[in-house]
Amino acid sequence: MPPVLTINIQGRCSKADVLSVIGEALQLGGPAGNHPVRLGEESGWGMNWDALFDCLLNLHSGGIWGTSPVIEAPLELVISGTKAFARDNPDAFAVLTDVLEQTRETYARSGRVFEFVIRE
Repeated sequence: MPPVLTINIQGRCSKADVLSVIGEALQLGGPAGNHPVRLGEESGWGMNWDALFDCLLNLHSGGIWGTSPVIEAPLELVISGTKAFARDNPDAFAVLTDVLEQTRETYARSGRVFEFVIRE
């Protein structure tokens, strides 16, 4: 069984809120860097779906700046509390699911394990 990391997005209904919670939980922009990248600073992250995908692919190296916690595969990422987000923003919820599926497939091509579970 891979280690499990749970991120609760309960009550979050917007794409921005969900990305913020995920970015905070994984420290995607490094310590105190959960904000969009600022010109000339090596902190923050794009806070969009493409940036989330890039960050998830670089968990093993400390994220895009190398300043985030290193998270090695195998990994199971559990996104819980998704009911409101799925109900109020179904298109964004579908994109989140697609990003996680693409991450799993990309990891698998290199022989690494990334699993995810989405829970209401």
